[in-house]
Amino acid sequence: MKTSAAPVPRRYFKEVRFRQIRALVELARHGSFASTAAALGLAVPSVWQQVRALEDEYGVQLVAVKGTQVALSLEGRTLVDLAAPLVESFDSLREMFRERHRSTPRTLTVVAPAPMLSGALRRPVIAYRRQHPEVKLTLLDRPSFAARQVLESEGADVAIIGIAKGDDPLPQFQSWPLAKYPFHLITPSDHPLVTARRLKLADLVRHPLVLSGEASSSYRQIHHVFAEAGLADRMKVTMTATNRALLLSYVSIGFGISIGTSAASVKLPRPAPGEPELSLRDVTSLFGHEEVFLLQRKGRYELPHVKAFRELVMKAAGSLAD
Repeated sequence: MKTSAAPVPRRYFKEVRFRQIRALVELARHGSFASTAAALGLAVPSVWQQVRALEDEYGVQLVAVKGTQVALSLEGRTLVDLAAPLVESFDSLREMFRERHRSTPRTLTVVAPAPMLSGALRRPVIAYRRQHPEVKLTLLDRPSFAARQVLESEGADVAIIGIAKGDDPLPQFQSWPLAKYPFHLITPSDHPLVTARRLKLADLVRHPLVLSGEASSSYRQIHHVFAEAGLADRMKVTMTATNRALLLSYVSIGFGISIGTSAASVKLPRPAPGEPELSLRDVTSLFGHEEVFLLQRKGRYELPHVKAFRELVMKAAGSLAD
């Protein structure tokens, strides 16, 4: 029975390395170990070792030393002729990559809730488009929880979202805090809650509620606060919407009271003819703040054009302040 030959053991410490091939090519160019070592920024013994490692690997003599000069053997010249184009191509790889990279369109996708896009992010977006016209910038309007899901599924490079109390931790993301927005109670100006001396959660939950959508961080925080007080099952949500103007319109006709924050503006609109003015009352003592963060996935190299956007948003974070 014929047995197969035993596999040749791999000799990792003797395998050909690119630096050894480069040393031989440079040696052919410069003609001496000293000049080659200077060109490569190495010590002369290091060049010697690399060439000797090649001779061991190929099993032939590649160079012969005559005094201070070095002559390549026939085998050495053959190997240099084969290797020189490879070394030259590798040396030009970085410049070739840079040239290709410059010609490749750069993209940036940002996901954030509509109030952020129409309010606090407008100036950073305007500045970014002016400073980086070559980047294809795409903006996605999603409520905070949905925006988080877009980032998790790699549908965006950056998410700017509110994170509610009680939300799951986000260990897979790198986060930068941007702002805190106070919660307000919004009612018609003639509503009895306007003049109530001290508001309690039980007072608010007795009224119909007009709130942002369930995927928004403000809704999630409001629900969390009522749930902690054992009042979540008494919430009567008569309307949810992502459009703040729509919410305020229905508050003004008495459809319910609203609790929430605004990343766009806390200024209330003028009432329509025949409708009452709206009243704004701070309820941060009951609901705290909506905290807004910029998120990116961890473990990713932050490309320069992505970093530039993040830095613009963070620079503008002072205008997002509580």
